[in-house]
Amino acid sequence: MLEHRRMRTVERPRAMEPVGRYLAKAATHLAAGRFDKANRNLQLALERVPGDAGAHYQLGVLTCKVDGPGPAIPHFVAALRAAPERPAHWFALAGALLEVGRIGEARSLMDSFRDRGVSDDESRATLKDVVDHAFSLAQARLKEGDFTASEALSDLVLSLDETHSGAIYLAAAVAAQTGRLQQSFDLFSIVIDREPDNAVYFASLGALLITMGDNGGAVWALEKSIGLAPNLAIAHSNLSGVLQRVSRHGLAMSHAQQAIALDPGCVGAHINLGCSLKSLGHLAEAIGSFDRALALQPLNVIAYSNRLFAKLYAEAVPAADYASDARIFGTLFADPLLRRRPFAHDRDPERRLRIGFVSGDFCTHAVARFIEPFLEHLDRSSMDVRAYMTHSHEDEVSARLGTLFDGWHNISGLGDDAAADLIEADAIDILVDLSGHSSGHRLLIFARKPAPVQVTWIGHPASTGLRAIDYRLTDGVHDLPGRSEALHTENVWRLPGVSATYQMRGDVPAVRDRPPFEDNGYVTFGVLNRFEKISDRALETWAGMLQALPDARLFMVVADVGEPDILAQVEERLARAGLPLDRVRLHPRVSKGYFELYHQIDIALDSFPYNGGTTSCDTLYMGVPFIALQGESAVARTGVAVLTAVGLAELAAETPEAYAACALALARDPDRLRDIRSGLRERMLASPLMNHARLAADVGEAFRAMWRRWVDASRAA
Repeated sequence: MLEHRRMRTVERPRAMEPVGRYLAKAATHLAAGRFDKANRNLQLALERVPGDAGAHYQLGVLTCKVDGPGPAIPHFVAALRAAPERPAHWFALAGALLEVGRIGEARSLMDSFRDRGVSDDESRATLKDVVDHAFSLAQARLKEGDFTASEALSDLVLSLDETHSGAIYLAAAVAAQTGRLQQSFDLFSIVIDREPDNAVYFASLGALLITMGDNGGAVWALEKSIGLAPNLAIAHSNLSGVLQRVSRHGLAMSHAQQAIALDPGCVGAHINLGCSLKSLGHLAEAIGSFDRALALQPLNVIAYSNRLFAKLYAEAVPAADYASDARIFGTLFADPLLRRRPFAHDRDPERRLRIGFVSGDFCTHAVARFIEPFLEHLDRSSMDVRAYMTHSHEDEVSARLGTLFDGWHNISGLGDDAAADLIEADAIDILVDLSGHSSGHRLLIFARKPAPVQVTWIGHPASTGLRAIDYRLTDGVHDLPGRSEALHTENVWRLPGVSATYQMRGDVPAVRDRPPFEDNGYVTFGVLNRFEKISDRALETWAGMLQALPDARLFMVVADVGEPDILAQVEERLARAGLPLDRVRLHPRVSKGYFELYHQIDIALDSFPYNGGTTSCDTLYMGVPFIALQGESAVARTGVAVLTAVGLAELAAETPEAYAACALALARDPDRLRDIRSGLRERMLASPLMNHARLAADVGEAFRAMWRRWVDASRAA
């Protein structure tokens, strides 16, 4: 018996000591990166004591390093079960669960941990470690665009620490990104109330308010941010963006320049600077700013689209160069996203079609004035129409338009893949882009080809560059047959009449009963087109006209000319073109009282090479004729298209010299000028430009023909 007891007292240390030695050796090997040796020692330890907490914990740590957190989870579970009193085991398991996205399980685990009591320093430190880890992951997921995971992680952080301002801020940012704007605003308000001196919070609130359409609030928030942190580049950049929206282009340019000085790598600031330069007519410099943004971030869609739009305005950029650049956009951004799979649509060529319209302009915007009458007159027995609004801010026009659609989706909070999935789920037969490369476009939804037939219309007078878009809907005056095909990746589909009709809404003043020259004693030429559309050649042409007609005046609307530095820039450009400044009246761009400005104009002058669109229709509706220059591509042919539609094609000249001669001849013939002005609104009302039923029928027939063509091609494939 004594011998037996002696043997038992000897064997217990021999069973325990190797485990400790194995764990110590494993820790040494693990620290040195000798993972195979560490694993071998841990396996030997578990052979002797299969449930050893330390061995499982170290094996979990090792597995994380070698295979990732997922395979390590069983080991951390085993360690926790064996020694739940060790806070490190809770932290290890929670961290691994978070890393693999099992956030709900991690949250339940930490609820159990707290239920055990967090009264000692080690437990409190563990809880903080989990909070810090979850918050770090939430930030990373937000940056990656995984909003669901970021929000869940932020919620976990707040469940463990409800005072965590950073998590509230992240939750607000996620809500903003996913279209829950009021929720985002409420969360930003909470976090700002807790930390009223945090400049970043005010900067983000300003960005949100821009999205919500509260430009005044955005300016206040961003100025507050800059007041707290004058060197915060993102605040200067965002302030530049909102100032452009309210036509304060000079100040917008200044803040963009400040942002770039503070952070030369701030892509948004380069884009905003380019937009300000474009608005002020500095097109070459604007293109240079967009080029710098693309040098920093070559796949920035916003920079590239802005660059394309600036090239449309620039007289130095031929249409063929723009078309080439648009094709490059399609190759870089769109082609890799194309979904190649068969469509399951019913191939009945005569069934009721489902048409989807994608735009950020289903609100108070010029595009709404063209699309609304079309929707009102479209044959709904043959077509179901659905809207996909890309801007989060909606207004009273949005509400009115909503009644004209069979379905309305605001997709501002959806990524391109999710939006394309939604459109496919809606079984859209023909998907129509109404934006082109203008603000709020979602061309990369079209790149994924969620509908069998895709069309671009109204919003952009040129090719999108996307091969996934099948057609550009236009007419034979805007896009001359045989000339414009080479400028498009899309097929050019010409309607038999006009390609859009105009509608006036609101309280519009009556036409002036007598021309201004009868009261003034001289003819006033007028330009209400945006300043970026006006080329140096146009200014030089107008200067020659004023020289030839010494009593004439020129009235121009230019945004932000109330600012002395902008006024000086504009006047310097006009003087350089030869315009006599004492005979030029500059008026700031306005919204209220806009139509009354036409009462000051005898003859309007269209800009070139980029013609007016909505402005030209407004001009005729207000009883004022305009002179246009005919170009080669659609952007330079809107003037002749509008004039042709109202029977005044003789006012569209083929050269700048003929343009000047046409304007001067009309100015020198008061009887003819009175005759043309008389009844011009009535002529407009009776023209194809306001024959909404005819346009709706033409477009409806075009959609049907496109659908039949697709059905025939799909059956033949």
